[in-house]
Amino acid sequence: MSDNHIHPSTRPATKNVDRAGGVPTPRWHVAIVNHNAEHTIARTIAAQGIPTYVASQPQLRIWRDGRRRHIDHVVIPSTIFIHCTEPQRRTLLQTTPGLHRFLIDRATATPPRPATIPDQQIQRLRFMLGATDTPVEFIPRPLTPGQHITVIRGPLRGLHAEILTTPTPSSTSSAPTTSPTSTTDNSSTTHPSSTSDPSDNTINTPYPPTARILIRLHQLGCATVAISPLDIQPLPA
Repeated sequence: MSDNHIHPSTRPATKNVDRAGGVPTPRWHVAIVNHNAEHTIARTIAAQGIPTYVASQPQLRIWRDGRRRHIDHVVIPSTIFIHCTEPQRRTLLQTTPGLHRFLIDRATATPPRPATIPDQQIQRLRFMLGATDTPVEFIPRPLTPGQHITVIRGPLRGLHAEILTTPTPSSTSSAPTTSPTSTTDNSSTTHPSSTSDPSDNTINTPYPPTARILIRLHQLGCATVAISPLDIQPLPA
């Protein structure tokens, strides 16, 4: 099993030391980053001694003309996992080019706080991606027509709207590849503000499918616009 998509500069802590002298416990945070720059940004952060993980799977792509290439398919586009403390998270958000935001838990946390992923779930994901011979597909958090959201990134940031239409499940598949296979990432780190790392053995995956949101005008109608699900956050019910 290849762990080329894991960037473990230090071993993640497994013991909760929140009460031991006030030392914060590192947890897996979810960072939204530049599309097709996941590995580049993860390596930049790992170079600071902070473990990162990119959910990716080695696959073999075959072109129509018969050419073959081993690629590292990113299963969750524009997303990396960072094992850090809260002070480290805040610093990374301010100092890392290409890192746009961290996922915030607004549905179950009061007040809202950065979302974290349990260690066991990360280990299961790593095992699945490293052990299976079948391409793994990620199914994102479902959006529901009529659901109220707020835009948290881009020129419409701060807009409160409703979901009009959602991406179809079939449109979430993004890699025209065949069977997974082992591969080696021999690329060097480049500036994380770039949109992709041409030296990576990483396929340029399409942008995530879009949803449509709307704002209502009383007794008149509504205005709608397409937007990436990565740029919106559901509001508490």
